[in-house]
Amino acid sequence: MHKIWLICKREYLTRVKKKSFLVMTLLSPLLIVLFYGIIFYFSFNRDLAEEKKIILVSDATGLFSGKLENTKTITFSFEQLTDPLAKNLLKAENAYGVLFINQKDSIINYDLLANEQPGLNTLSAIEEKLENVVKSNKLAAKGIDKTVLKEINDTHVNVSTRKNTEDGYEKGNSGVTTMIGFLGAFLIYFFIFLYGVQVMKGVIEEKTNRIVEVIISSVKPFQLMMGKITGIALVGLTQFIIWVALVLLLSGPVSSLVMNLQHVEPSAITANGQETLSQAKEIGAAGILSELGNFNYVLIIGLFIFYFIGGYLFYGALFAAVGSAVDNETDTQQFMMPITLPLIFSIAIAQSIINAPNSSLSVWLSMIPFSSPVIMMVRLPFGIPTSEIIASMLCMIIGFVGTVWFAGRIYRIGILTYGKKPTYKELFKWLFRKN
Repeated sequence: MHKIWLICKREYLTRVKKKSFLVMTLLSPLLIVLFYGIIFYFSFNRDLAEEKKIILVSDATGLFSGKLENTKTITFSFEQLTDPLAKNLLKAENAYGVLFINQKDSIINYDLLANEQPGLNTLSAIEEKLENVVKSNKLAAKGIDKTVLKEINDTHVNVSTRKNTEDGYEKGNSGVTTMIGFLGAFLIYFFIFLYGVQVMKGVIEEKTNRIVEVIISSVKPFQLMMGKITGIALVGLTQFIIWVALVLLLSGPVSSLVMNLQHVEPSAITANGQETLSQAKEIGAAGILSELGNFNYVLIIGLFIFYFIGGYLFYGALFAAVGSAVDNETDTQQFMMPITLPLIFSIAIAQSIINAPNSSLSVWLSMIPFSSPVIMMVRLPFGIPTSEIIASMLCMIIGFVGTVWFAGRIYRIGILTYGKKPTYKELFKWLFRKN
């Protein structure tokens, strides 16, 4: 254990003392927030990069003349045009496109002529405006007031949820629960991949430089593998603790800022005026922030640390075994695929688990060590029985003990094997070789 500790200490200190570690640890949360902030900004402002477009409408039916509403990026102009005249207007770049509307045998045809293939947003906006006019015409033909129908369609129902627990009713929010579950699962997935690959690269580097031949003259291969895995695990844990501290430090000011900037749309207030402003805010960011306080974060963070360490030891040992079996990163591909597939499958199926967190599939996947680190973090915020948590933790412990033994058997031989890429058959033989 003393030798494992020395190796662990070296792996930990050499990484933590690097300036790149400190810089990325402090900047990574900001970069991630900035990255997703930009994504959300452009998602809600899809027409930001679009230029103003003039669409000339040649309506032979007379049903749409003067009825198409302009948008932020599209202006409709009505003229009776022929194909040759439309082509000349497009060549002169006075218009983006010409929309021909013709009727044949009670079927209306819509044909857009443009110099380029229109983008999906442009085409969707034109189709939406055309559909609105068609709907209005049909309502008028049936004698239905459009404003009455709009009032009916604008009706929204918000269902609040409460969960029956031993301590009484517990208020919940499915959206917030989903967000926390998926965030925890993604962080586990990200950390296991990030630090598992670091273990593999470190083993390959030491093996390629022949440093490992000097090291194992003083320690056993298993001690070297465990020290390296444990040291890098502590690096990841340190990084996570710093991130949690930063989040707790910034959560107060950010929450106050969001609460102050929270804007309630007029439609959030009911027609009879009975709904108060505080009730209306519950549908927005203020409501989300209030719901965030209803979770047992001690349990969530504690189990996150357990599944991070357990999942990392489980997969880190396998990554170390892969690194010891090859001489360069190019040869790792054939061995990496079987290891990474369960992780990729777990994060891919996370949406299905969120929709049914207590289904039989969810329960079994949370017990299998290959998928439990990700699946358990998805299920945990929804509230699961203590017996299932204990059973999953026991399976995780048994799983990483088994993989550490499995990886150690390969590591002890592979770390001193050079010049040949082993096959799966040879790896299987290494498991049962005595010396």
